[in-house]
Amino acid sequence: MIFSKFGCKLNPVSKSQDASGRTWVQATADGSPDIREYAAADLKADDGLGEINQALAQLPFKVVGNKVERRRQTPC
Repeated sequence: MIFSKFGCKLNPVSKSQDASGRTWVQATADGSPDIREYAAADLKADDGLGEINQALAQLPFKVVGNKVERRRQTPC
């Protein structure tokens, strides 16, 4: 199970990478239909980094043009 840094359960949908190489994950949180973007470095998982890396490897890249909201400081 993947969680945000605030402990919300996430359902990852896709991933993207910015110009500096930072990976972002687009996901829904706790059953919300809204897709938000989370920094991959801020994610947590029951089984640690290996589980996060495995989940990221299976995600497709975000389709250009999808509008998502980046979540950096606010809970879920």
